[in-house]
Amino acid sequence: MNIRLKNIGIIKDSTIEINGLTVITGKNNSGKTTVSKALYSLIDSVENIKQKSVNDRYNYAVSQMEKACECFPFHFSMKRGQEQIENECIKIFFSGDYDDSVFPEKVDIYISDLIHELEDFDITCEPYKSILERFRRPPRLRKEITKENFETYKEEAISILSMTREYIMGDIELINYAKQSINATLAIEFNGQIQPVALENVSSFIEIYDKDELCFKVDIKNNEISEDDDVVYWNSPYKKAYFIDNPFIIDEPAFRKRNKYTTTNISFVNEARIITHDNKLKFILNYSRPISIFEEGVIDERYKLIKEKIDSILPGEFTENDGERFYVRDKVKLNCANLATGSKMFSIIKILLERGELDENTLLILDEPESHLHPEWQNLFVEIIVLLVKEIGCHVLLTTHSSHFMLAVDAYMRKYKITSLCNFYQTEQIDNGPFVSYKCVNDSLNLIYEDFVTYLSDVKLLRNEYLENDALE
Repeated sequence: MNIRLKNIGIIKDSTIEINGLTVITGKNNSGKTTVSKALYSLIDSVENIKQKSVNDRYNYAVSQMEKACECFPFHFSMKRGQEQIENECIKIFFSGDYDDSVFPEKVDIYISDLIHELEDFDITCEPYKSILERFRRPPRLRKEITKENFETYKEEAISILSMTREYIMGDIELINYAKQSINATLAIEFNGQIQPVALENVSSFIEIYDKDELCFKVDIKNNEISEDDDVVYWNSPYKKAYFIDNPFIIDEPAFRKRNKYTTTNISFVNEARIITHDNKLKFILNYSRPISIFEEGVIDERYKLIKEKIDSILPGEFTENDGERFYVRDKVKLNCANLATGSKMFSIIKILLERGELDENTLLILDEPESHLHPEWQNLFVEIIVLLVKEIGCHVLLTTHSSHFMLAVDAYMRKYKITSLCNFYQTEQIDNGPFVSYKCVNDSLNLIYEDFVTYLSDVKLLRNEYLENDALE
């Protein structure tokens, strides 16, 4: 799979192959994380998109039904004496008891039935006549309700419901829904600044190809997906993506943080549902579905070698209690917040493995995972990542600043014979300006080592200079 970015962040125009293990190196502020954010946003925004659309359609429809209900200048519940009421939709509509009574995937049918029932709803006939009489007394406290003005309220409610049904049924192929979902996810991951801040009125796009088939095509103007072009999101090569850039995420409870970067286009996408990559990871770590005994056996067998490597550092188990996570070993419980920082990265990988979240359909994005690891543990972490690629076909994109980490990748990819599944990129500045491009260095890894050695040589020369001065003094 290839991802191409043009005028995204500070990336001018670059194509990167994601196939097995992809490593990106480069200086600080050279756009390494930009690729991670773009790739994660596209994959995550359409993950389980059909189920997301069902839920969002339902929630949108409920909010519009509540709005239609408010057209009537009174509220009454059908629960009392409801044995007289034959119309199920009318009953639910006025009681507001949608959650237990309406299947989300059938909400369009429900709204259609409700419209028909409202059209036939005659408040002057039994069993509804008593409702009209009840709201006529006492006149000093309640607005006079007549058949005529009730019909006006009814027509307004029907109009709202008709537009709601037309809207949620007008995007059966989920084109606009996908566009808005991608739009909102990019906005929150890039903090509203997807395009270069140094340029105005620039044309930008992100494309993803898999075996010459276009999977994604997103044109961006004014930091939003352009309305001038159709978004392409078909045939995503991955079913899920996880982006890990903070080992301390394991210490924190899951919570929802509202997306403040709302888009300007109207959609039934629930933007409050769209959360940052770290909040998504919190939810997975805290609330992932329990696996069956059968699934646990499959995972233990399939991930045996990888788990053995992790267990050499973390042989215990993880458990939750009252919203806190504990690491348990030899019946001793240690709050995960008190684990060594280096252990936290291994802990996250172990929990994801145990819950069946890492497989051949997963894209795992790791941003400088070596930051808190001793060189010995860097070696082991790299070995685990290489085994994820080799043993289960997981795809990994990682960035690194460490020459040691890079050397470990170089060594273990050869040990486990996955060289053909590895790609290496180095960022390079364009004409000493603010923009960068990515250079594939698969055939010249020495360029990466030379870059690292340059700065090691600089401080070594500096050290030697002061050692000589100290000797003269």
